[in-house]
Amino acid sequence: MSPLAVAGLQLLQACIGSAVAGLAVWAALRLALARWPALAAKRWAWLLPQMIIVAVFALLLVPQSNKLGVLPAIALAPAAASAQVAAPRRDGDALGPDAIGADATKADIINAAAINAGDINVGDIRADNIKGGKAFDGVGGWLVPAAQAWLLMYLAGLGLAIAKVARVVRTLRGLRRSASELSALGAHAGFGAGQAGASGIAVFETDAAVSPMLIGVRKPCLLLPRHLRAFQDEQQQMVIAHELTHLRRRDPLWMAASIGLQTLLWFNPVMRKLGERLTWAQELSCDAQVLQGRSQPQRQAYAAALLAQLKLQQNSFGAAMAFGGHESTTLAGRMQLIRRNADPAMGAMAHCVVLGALGLCLAGGLLLQPAFAWQAATAVRVMAPDAAPAAAAAAAAAASARAPVAWRAPLERPRVSSFYGVVSPSRVRAHRGIDLATPTGTPVYASADGVVLVSAKGYQGEAIYGETVELAHGAGMRSLYAHLDRRDVAAGDIVKAGQLIGLSGATGKVSGPHLHFEVRRGAELVNPETVIAGLTANATRAALAARLPLPADK
Repeated sequence: MSPLAVAGLQLLQACIGSAVAGLAVWAALRLALARWPALAAKRWAWLLPQMIIVAVFALLLVPQSNKLGVLPAIALAPAAASAQVAAPRRDGDALGPDAIGADATKADIINAAAINAGDINVGDIRADNIKGGKAFDGVGGWLVPAAQAWLLMYLAGLGLAIAKVARVVRTLRGLRRSASELSALGAHAGFGAGQAGASGIAVFETDAAVSPMLIGVRKPCLLLPRHLRAFQDEQQQMVIAHELTHLRRRDPLWMAASIGLQTLLWFNPVMRKLGERLTWAQELSCDAQVLQGRSQPQRQAYAAALLAQLKLQQNSFGAAMAFGGHESTTLAGRMQLIRRNADPAMGAMAHCVVLGALGLCLAGGLLLQPAFAWQAATAVRVMAPDAAPAAAAAAAAAASARAPVAWRAPLERPRVSSFYGVVSPSRVRAHRGIDLATPTGTPVYASADGVVLVSAKGYQGEAIYGETVELAHGAGMRSLYAHLDRRDVAAGDIVKAGQLIGLSGATGKVSGPHLHFEVRRGAELVNPETVIAGLTANATRAALAARLPLPADK
């Protein structure tokens, strides 16, 4: 499968997961708001859910996060692959060149040699494991192109969202450049009792019919419309106090974070709703602080200033803290809250309930998303029988003459906890392979190209191995992966080096989660250090202290 298809599938899963998490978060908050109206003025209650939705989106973009899912994987096949099924061979029958075909690939020859050697019986290769033909019509047929199309749509929408934010930022900067700075704040009726003197904020005044607002994130400045001077002195002071309260509470930082998250998930309508509620919560909190201890006539004057501002302003910008920068419907509701006392405060139990519900939404968004499982396009052939011994010998010779097997570590970050051959008091026999310490659920990859010989619970009648996969790589070379938590391949599958074959675990007889890895040449055990480089550099101190020296070390 192409990298574009893989990226599209991963992005599609992340988008679906974030949408599900968004719906769950929104439903939980609406229920909580009905029980505790004071939640409307809590900034964290509207920014934290946005962060949770983006966290679900980001975690589902990481392939390793698939191990968290509790739903079965959606198997996706390569777009082009061929499958030929013929009569199964009898024990002792061999596969020759005629059975393989003139267009045989190296994988075909390796498969034939493995069958001739008795490693695989054609009868053990199930028909439902054959990749190709019409076996993958259905989900894989439409999902991969749809995922690729969505990837392009997402990137286009992200570009448009970024351009929209950039346009608003340019407009605000243009307003500030065209405005004149107030050098003597005392001359403005809105700066009474030295309320701006301690803030050290730069104040600009503009002829544009806009709302009073803060511009900037790192070092905000205050932009005032010149028409504000027509308001009563007390109204001017309360309006400016409102904006300075935003500054003290660092609301511009909260708003910038929200806009960034909304831009990333531009396709999710819940993110926009949460952003609107965050703006609403910031305004309500500032209103409450400005009006604290004020009389009812002062509250009415404050509400009148909001109405007057709404009539005068021409534009409002969501990228800044703007007094009165809202639609008339939301402004009417805000004035009703201004005229009456604040809602009862939320207690500690209410906070815990809301936070717990949001935590459940985060966990559910990760656990209830299916994983996409895909494999590289590989032609798998089940050959017809051929009784000619000479043909079998020719196939085996061709397999032996191929290039040496290229090996890689079965984990992305292998850390050896026990080397080959080490005998400890807890062992009754020499260690047949190496142990790689890793948490349960870590992806395990094929160490070389090959065919799956064994995918079962236990190995050669020994249950101590737990869930096990064994691969044949030709020339008698085999590799074994034991104590897996999950197996993603079946007997007869052809795999490529680096292809996912399962997840690590702690099945069988183990003292903790790890991957047991063995290498064989025929019936002889081989020290994995001789085929995989760099194992010594990534090992525990205890493993290095107990390690038996290699011939090259002596």
